[in-house]
Amino acid sequence: MFSFNLIDDKWIPCIMPDGRQEEKNLKEVLGQAGEIKEIFDSSPLVTIALHRLLLAVLHRNFGPGTAGEWQTMWQQGKGEWQRGKLSDYLTAWRHRFDLFSEKHPFYQCASLPFSVADSKGKLKSYEKPMANLIHELSSGDNATLFDHTTESEPKAVSPAEAARLLVAFQSFAVGGLITRLAGEGPSANNAPLVKGAVVLAKGKNLFQTLMLNLHRYNRDDEEPFYLERDDAPVWERDEETNAQDRPPKGYLDLLTWQSRRVKLRPEQDESGQAIVRRVVIMKGNQFPDGFSLHQKEPMLAFRKVRKPSSGQDPWPPVAFQEDRAMWRDSLALFQSLEGERARPKMMNWLHDLSINRIIPFSTTYDLSIMGLVTSKAKVSLWRHERLPLPLVYLEDEKLIAKLQEALDMSEYGGRLLGPGFVEVAIKGNNVRLPSPMRVLAQELLPQDQKGLVDPNAVESFIDSLSPARAYWARLGISFNRLVGELVKDKSAEGEYGATVLPWWAGEVRLAARQAFEEATNSFDRSGRLIKAVTKARDEFNLRLNTILKPYKEKERKGGEEA
Repeated sequence: MFSFNLIDDKWIPCIMPDGRQEEKNLKEVLGQAGEIKEIFDSSPLVTIALHRLLLAVLHRNFGPGTAGEWQTMWQQGKGEWQRGKLSDYLTAWRHRFDLFSEKHPFYQCASLPFSVADSKGKLKSYEKPMANLIHELSSGDNATLFDHTTESEPKAVSPAEAARLLVAFQSFAVGGLITRLAGEGPSANNAPLVKGAVVLAKGKNLFQTLMLNLHRYNRDDEEPFYLERDDAPVWERDEETNAQDRPPKGYLDLLTWQSRRVKLRPEQDESGQAIVRRVVIMKGNQFPDGFSLHQKEPMLAFRKVRKPSSGQDPWPPVAFQEDRAMWRDSLALFQSLEGERARPKMMNWLHDLSINRIIPFSTTYDLSIMGLVTSKAKVSLWRHERLPLPLVYLEDEKLIAKLQEALDMSEYGGRLLGPGFVEVAIKGNNVRLPSPMRVLAQELLPQDQKGLVDPNAVESFIDSLSPARAYWARLGISFNRLVGELVKDKSAEGEYGATVLPWWAGEVRLAARQAFEEATNSFDRSGRLIKAVTKARDEFNLRLNTILKPYKEKERKGGEEA
């Protein structure tokens, strides 16, 4: 009989203050959180899922129902949780945390069969390679992103790794066709976090990080959203997960949501150690039609769709895009606009704590933003980005307005390097003109009898040069500095950006020019090419200078002082 109990056996990857990496069990992680720098796995999906599991335990034991209760635990970031209460809770539910329990295997369904006999008595196996739990590996429709594991060569994982993968899979399982029992539907929806960029506020140690993401949990005030009387983490439920559509009973239910019914098959390797090669995966709980995580999930930002199509969520989460860094959407993380966007509810909670003077507005934390990029049930990539979070951005509208100004500046520079059109003011009127890169393509590509260039050829030509990609990569390096320095650049009158915005304009100018020159330097020096590049460069410089002109006089000084 196999056993691996998550409360006692080491499985959570921790980084200590001196940089050492250690695996700890659930009891150690919660009891020593102030002595652990952070939880960190090579997969950001595992990292965020482990934090959510720990938050579920903390919410179940400590609420907190009010800002005052939160403050009692926080104690200026030096507090700790009642270890006795945590220990009693984990002891009481220890039997539900065994990964290989015959009756209640953790985050799994004991009743799932590994195989079934057909009408002729032939066994049909439901087992899949463990790679099906790992987005980074090749399995089914997934491309091989970081590994060359295949269906015919199932990857063997330790119980510790299996536990980590299982927890992450329940939050990030991608929808699509799925193994099923008789009478069940052929497909399953995405797990709750698949389509969103998940935001985690980071403190100096694990205790602070978990506290900064411990939202108010209050049934009477419906915080963070409605809470039914039987809202509880999955390990406290006696009934098994079924293939059914239902809304979450509350935040604890959502944090431990079982999007799939899973059953691991443990075995022994040649040395007698427990390993897992295969797993059964079937449809679990999913949200009913019309259900939205907007105003419920505290770790996601949301953006309003002006004209949603039939069946589309009118408030989808802000998500990662393959060709767009999250810093460009930082306003969606810092500020809500009624009817347009909603920052993560966790940011509202941090704002409330600051308003109540529990955390000073002068404090700066880091944000870890983690998630997937998917398309048609396939995983393209996963992302982990970091942004600074000076808490004053959650409150000061003037500061947000200047950040918006800086972002607008950078977006205009990016459009100059793209395949589309740019609005230009001519004699008081806004006119849409082709971008400089489009001008270059139209000068160089073959024309038809009407003197027109194939639009698809234009797109392909500019994509092959990829000037915008280099531009955004360079500018992203400077953005974190912008966020921090803009807070300090405040006049006696309360205005921001007199020095930093001209510096940022210089960064935009430099990044855009370097990207343009690098994209065109690879051409040969024939007369036709020189003429085309010169024409495009003139257009590029003219339009860039127009948008950056208000900052030009202070640009040099700003660059020296910022």
